[in-house]
Amino acid sequence: MNSKRTVYLSIVLFVVWCIACAIWYIFSVKGLSTDPATFNGTSNAIAIVEILFMTLGAFLIGFLAAYYLQEEPIKKWRIAYFTEEHEKKELKFATKALRQDKATLTNEKAYLELQHKSELAEWGQQRQQLNAELEAQRRELETQKQLEINLKNELGELRPKTEQLGAEVSHLRFKVKQLEFENQSKSELRVPKEDEISDLTQIQGIGPAISRKLYAMGIYSFKQISQFDQNMINQVGKALKYFPDRILRDDWVGQARKLTN
Repeated sequence: MNSKRTVYLSIVLFVVWCIACAIWYIFSVKGLSTDPATFNGTSNAIAIVEILFMTLGAFLIGFLAAYYLQEEPIKKWRIAYFTEEHEKKELKFATKALRQDKATLTNEKAYLELQHKSELAEWGQQRQQLNAELEAQRRELETQKQLEINLKNELGELRPKTEQLGAEVSHLRFKVKQLEFENQSKSELRVPKEDEISDLTQIQGIGPAISRKLYAMGIYSFKQISQFDQNMINQVGKALKYFPDRILRDDWVGQARKLTN
């Protein structure tokens, strides 16, 4: 601000000095007068031209002197001015580029927001669908659990009856087998005499209970057991429901043969 005031003051002093010198030159040196009677237009015009040439010469001399005195500051100012202009242009280009980038980012942001809203809407639909499926599965599971509870209750009610029926069926099967062996013994085996009845409990694996069952089937002696074939072993094993494999495991046939001999 102070440098600008100095420049303006110098211009004003220069103009005042030029006007003062012009007045002095016209009236003192040229001797011109403002009296209309002695007024000479040509002399006045020549004087004015001379003053203008002298003023212009003085101005040029002063300007050149000032220029050479201020050459380095002027260069610095010029470099600074052009640098500043260049920076302004770069800033303009950078500002323009930033505006373009901002517009691009704004468009991308709008697109991403729209895409995000679309994805959220799609996820919401999928979530509702999954919730509906889960609710349906939950209801189905509850229904299955209720059915399972009902079946368990029914099974608990039927188990005693089933056990009772199984016991009755087992008893009936034993009776049927007993009747089959009695019929077979009547048709195939002769009724033994008292001295032919053996103590079957001497065979390892035959206890009193099995002995009574064998007597009921018409099997009284070691000789009968020693003559068992595979078919007879299968029939007796089926009749002995709770001891089906004992004949072969304990080797009744071999023990009976030893006892017979």
